[in-house]
Amino acid sequence: MKNIFLILIFSFFQLNGQIKFKSDFSIKNTPLQTKELGKSTTNIYYKVKFSNDSKSTSKRETVCLLQVGKNISKFFDYNQLRYDSIVQKYNHKDFLGAAEVEELLKIRVVWSNVIVKKDDTLTVQDRFKNLYQYDELKPDFNWKLEEGSKKILDYNCKKATLEYGGRIYTAWYTKDIPINNGPYKFEGLPGLILEMSDSKNDFVFEAVGINNKPLPIYIRNDDKIFLVSKEKFRSIEVSYYENPAFFHGKAFDADGKELYKNSNKLPYNLIELK
Repeated sequence: MKNIFLILIFSFFQLNGQIKFKSDFSIKNTPLQTKELGKSTTNIYYKVKFSNDSKSTSKRETVCLLQVGKNISKFFDYNQLRYDSIVQKYNHKDFLGAAEVEELLKIRVVWSNVIVKKDDTLTVQDRFKNLYQYDELKPDFNWKLEEGSKKILDYNCKKATLEYGGRIYTAWYTKDIPINNGPYKFEGLPGLILEMSDSKNDFVFEAVGINNKPLPIYIRNDDKIFLVSKEKFRSIEVSYYENPAFFHGKAFDADGKELYKNSNKLPYNLIELK
C-alpha cells in the first residue's frame, strides 16, 4: 500500500492548491513497478469533460491519452503518465525529500481508470482508496451507422450511435485514420473515434491532438494491486460512494469503544450505470 502520509498530503494539496515542506522533510519511497506491453505507433489526446455528481451540472476536465500500438492500446489520464515519469525518475531512492514530493504533488490525476485493450480482453485498473484490477471480455458494441458528417481536427467524420452501460452515445469517427479504436472501452467502428458523448453530456470525449511519437505502453504490476472480478469491483465502487466511512478504518471514543460508523453518501455518477 502507498505510504499513508503521502496519500494524506496529496489529498490536502488537491484541496488547498499548494503546500510547502520543511527543507529537511523526507518520506520513504515506494518505487513504481510496471510491465511494458509494447510501444505506441499513434497517440490520440482527448479533452475529457465528465460529471461525478448525477445531480449537478458542474463538470471536471482533464486530458486523456489513447496509445495505440500493434494489437494493444491503453486509455488513461495523461497526467498519470507525467506522474509516473517523475516517480520512475526517483525509483533508485530509498527516501524522497521535500523537493521531490512537491514535484509530485503539482500533478493531479482526475480520470481514475486505466483501460488496456489487447486481443479480445480488457484489463481495467481503478482506484478507490486501494488500486483494483479486473479483466473482462471486450464488449460486443452494437453500433448504428447514422446519417450526418462534420470535420474534427480537419478529418472528415461520420456519425454513429450506441447504447451501452445504460447510456446512449453519439460518436463521430473518421475513416481517414483506419484505427477501429476510441476513448474509454469504445471501439469497433470503421475508423478512429474522434468525438463521443452520452445523451446527457455527462461524459464527453473530444480529440484535440494526434501524433506518432513512439511511447511505451505499460501497466502497473506491483503486488499491492487487488485482483478482483468486474462484479466485485462494481460492488466495491458502489459501496464506497454509498457508505465511505467503512473505507477509512475504525474509530474509537475516549474509553476505547468503537464508534458507530455513519456517513453521508458521496455524490457519484458512474459511466456504466449497469
